[in-house]
Amino acid sequence: MDNSASTVLALRDVTMQFGGVVAVDNLSLEVRRGEIVALIGPNGAGKTTVFNVVTGVYAPTNGQVSFGNQVIAKNSPQGKMQKLYAGQNKGVYKGSVQPTPDQITKKGIARTFQNIRLFKNMTVFENVLIAKHMNMKAGFFAAVFRLNAKEEKNMRAESLALLDMLGLADLKDEIANNLPYGKQRRLEIARALATKPELLLLDEPAAGMNPQETEALTDFIHQIKNDFNLTILMIEHHMNLVMDISDRIYVIDFGELIATGTPEEVQNNPAVIAAYLGVDE
Repeated sequence: MDNSASTVLALRDVTMQFGGVVAVDNLSLEVRRGEIVALIGPNGAGKTTVFNVVTGVYAPTNGQVSFGNQVIAKNSPQGKMQKLYAGQNKGVYKGSVQPTPDQITKKGIARTFQNIRLFKNMTVFENVLIAKHMNMKAGFFAAVFRLNAKEEKNMRAESLALLDMLGLADLKDEIANNLPYGKQRRLEIARALATKPELLLLDEPAAGMNPQETEALTDFIHQIKNDFNLTILMIEHHMNLVMDISDRIYVIDFGELIATGTPEEVQNNPAVIAAYLGVDE
C-alpha cells in the first residue's frame, strides 16, 4: 500500500515554543485513512498543544501540518523567536500558512475537548444544529430575508437524524447542562460529527468516566468510525481504551516523540515505561 497516498494528516518537524518553553519539540507523525491513532504521554507532555496546532488555535513556531495533499499550517521562527528558538530545522519551513479554527473545520477536521465545551444552556438539538451551520451555503442577506428556508429545513432534519443515529434523539429537547456526564461527552462528539469531518480529533474522551462508561465509549468510537467513514486521532490517558482501540500509537514526553508502533510494541517499550513509571537513579 502507498502510505503517502492514504495519509490524511501529517506533521513534519512541528515545534511549538512559548517564550523559552518548548511545549512540542520537532514532532513528526502521520495518520492514515481509516486508522484510529492514539497520541499518549504523561501529563504536560504537549498532547493538547499538538491538537491546538492542527486545529488552528496556535500557529506552529516551526514546521508544517498537511491535511491530505494540502498544507494547512506552516511557519518558521519569526520576530523575537528567531533569537529565542531552541528547536531544530530553523530555516527549513519558509513562509507562513496560519488558518483560523473555523477554516480548519471547513476543510474537514473536527475536534472535541478535554473539558467539555457544550453550549450548556441550549438544548441537545440546538447544540448539533449550530454545528450544522458551519457548512451553511446561504449568506447573511439570504438569512435575513428567509431565502434559506429550504436549507435550514434540511439542516434541522439532518440534525435530528444524527441524534437518532447516536442514541440521543429522545433527549433532543433537554438542556445540555442537565445531561449525565457520559451523555454530555456523546453530545460533544455528535456536535463535532455535525460538521461532516473526514478527520476527528478526540481529546481525552474517557476523562472522568467510570469503567462501564469507558467500555461503552469504546464501542461508540468504533460505531462512529464505521458509520461515518472516519479517521480518528485521539489523546487518552485510559490505557485499556488506548490499547483496545488503537491501530497505532505515538508517545511523546516533554514535547518529544519517544516511541511509536502498535499497542503491543508501545506497551513493551522501555522508554515508554520509564516515562510513565520512572526509573531508578
